[in-house]
Amino acid sequence: MVARRFVNLFIDPNPNCPEGCSQRFQATSEPRSVRRIRYSPGDGTTLECEVVGWSSAGGGASCPAFSVRVEDSGAGVATLLYGGDWGLRLVPRDGRPPFGEPYLLVDDEAILE
Repeated sequence: MVARRFVNLFIDPNPNCPEGCSQRFQATSEPRSVRRIRYSPGDGTTLECEVVGWSSAGGGASCPAFSVRVEDSGAGVATLLYGGDWGLRLVPRDGRPPFGEPYLLVDDEAILE
């Protein structure tokens, strides 16, 4: 019997993600590092962004970001992007200001590097 693996996200409200979140996902692959993605904010545009995990260390510092395939009740399987205890920090390559997300569920095609 294969043990199920889970990714537990507990993001306390913080300056990067004021709303925080608590989620649990069942992983179907091994995590891998991720550094650059295509991000769709929901307004019909797509931004190319550098992505890092965001940690509470020192009041906000970068740490590795990871992707892992997870079961998703709506899509079957999706790719979860997650980072530090303060979520993810995205830096658009077009010069827009950086912003935070607690985590992202994306298609594999959104991961560029």
